[in-house]
Amino acid sequence: MDNLLRLASVTDAMKARELLGKHRIRAVIKRIPAGKGESSCGYGVYIYGNVNKTIEILESNGIFLGGLAPDDRL
Repeated sequence: MDNLLRLASVTDAMKARELLGKHRIRAVIKRIPAGKGESSCGYGVYIYGNVNKTIEILESNGIFLGGLAPDDRL
């Protein structure tokens, strides 16, 4: 499983890094270049830990992958 999680903005990435640090999960902010079908660059966090636990922590604190809440991803 990929440990790079795309977030909506560098602000969300900074919030995620700080939040995960409080949970003793190391996270590093990475810039993600625009890919095929994407209009702009994005930011994410590369995490060193359990991906599922990390996603749960982020989403329970209002930080969603790609900026979309789970219901909005459908």
